[in-house]
Amino acid sequence: MKIKSLVISVLIFRISLLLSAQYYNTGQDPAGLKWLQVKTGSFRIIFPEEYSTAGMEFAGVLENAHNTMSYPGVAGRYRLPVIIHNYTTQSNGYVAWAPRRMEIYPTPEQNSIPLDHNSQLAYHELTHVYQMESFSRGFSRAMSIFFGQQFPGVVASLVPQWFLEGDAVFNESFFTPSGRGRAASFQKYLKAISIDKGKMYKYDQLVNGSYKHFIPDHYQSGYQIMAWSKLSYDQDIWDRAVRLTVNAPYLVNPVNLSLRQNTGKTKKTLAEETFDTLSAIWRNETETHKPGEYEIINPPKGNNYINYYSPVRIAGNTYAAVRTSLA
Repeated sequence: MKIKSLVISVLIFRISLLLSAQYYNTGQDPAGLKWLQVKTGSFRIIFPEEYSTAGMEFAGVLENAHNTMSYPGVAGRYRLPVIIHNYTTQSNGYVAWAPRRMEIYPTPEQNSIPLDHNSQLAYHELTHVYQMESFSRGFSRAMSIFFGQQFPGVVASLVPQWFLEGDAVFNESFFTPSGRGRAASFQKYLKAISIDKGKMYKYDQLVNGSYKHFIPDHYQSGYQIMAWSKLSYDQDIWDRAVRLTVNAPYLVNPVNLSLRQNTGKTKKTLAEETFDTLSAIWRNETETHKPGEYEIINPPKGNNYINYYSPVRIAGNTYAAVRTSLA
């Protein structure tokens, strides 16, 4: 009996060693930092001591966003940890479950939109919080008793990435005076491809990307699909899709099943409908409002994707610009 107990103890110890590094915190924060926190009605904002003024400001922006926004199926009763990493030049934010938290990198990027960076981060990342809370209902909530906060993350993997990010971009654009969805620079890639090719790439290419062709990311395509679906169909179609997913994650494709029941579409046909409509609108705009004559400074060479932005004239016909490509 003692030998059996010893073997079981060793096995449990080995399992814990194997799982000890599955989750981690990000950031490049110096080890000697002193951290402070402020508790609001729904959040616990954690930030370095020297960032206290800006941290308090972000806490106010986040709480205001929470009071402004609404999301189906989310009660909003929680004290979510929000960790601010200001010791980085990275501009980003993300929401993770296991452990549940929001992490913020508050340095604005060079090509910012005309919107306070804190507001953009607050509305965008708060949407992801609501999404994850909505994945913690019904059957998923019951399974979380056994599997912890990992299970809502598993459920989240059953919905397309373009839904998660497109929904967040939609909310940051709908609830603020700006947002990426209102920016021409955010739409220009899809618009250029649509006009140049006469049609959009296939759904599988939009979802999976390409090493050969430039494919706009799921933020851009997702925003357009979400905006079109909310304009054309019942506002609750996505809540119904999420509800079916969390209550029956064992189905092969619960999102498609729900969309078929409520719109007669699938993810693929909904995306095709979106871009067929947008392509027609964009082509009509191009025909109606033809651009004036202009000098091409750097003629295209071949069919390779190259993008120049933020141009600055140096002297004469010499310009400096940021160049990006697939290379």
